[in-house]
Amino acid sequence: MPQVNRFPGRLAWRAVASGLGVGYAPALPGTLGSLLALPLWYWGDGRGAIHFGALVAVLVLALPATMVEMRETGRKDPPSVVIDEIAGMLLAATGIPWGGKSVVALFLLFRLFDILKFGPAAWMDSREGAIYVVADDLVAGICANLACRVILWMTG
Repeated sequence: MPQVNRFPGRLAWRAVASGLGVGYAPALPGTLGSLLALPLWYWGDGRGAIHFGALVAVLVLALPATMVEMRETGRKDPPSVVIDEIAGMLLAATGIPWGGKSVVALFLLFRLFDILKFGPAAWMDSREGAIYVVADDLVAGICANLACRVILWMTG
């Protein structure tokens, strides 16, 4: 029985996983990948159809793209995969309007939670599979969203 290619267009999937090549940067690919979410946040302003449509589109593409990149690189969590950072940052921006203070605070908080990986994010990061590669960044996004809301509330 011939082998069936379940992921046609590996190059396209790898481009999606790497944020159109941003993930192949020699330094700070996760930070650069997180920056890719900023225009999507700006256009959707953290709410409404544009924001949620972008979030759903990124999430739908994230799993198959991550699976292809994992298979091609042979790594559990390839640094070239930045679509998870894009998804996590977009989730973090949900419900937070675009603005100078909120952009800086949320970006720094997301990177902090993404790098530190505590609690459920650490557990997910220790597991194998594309779903866990994406999920740990979604948890970081939720934590960053909540922390940002508190900070913005406290600072007015």
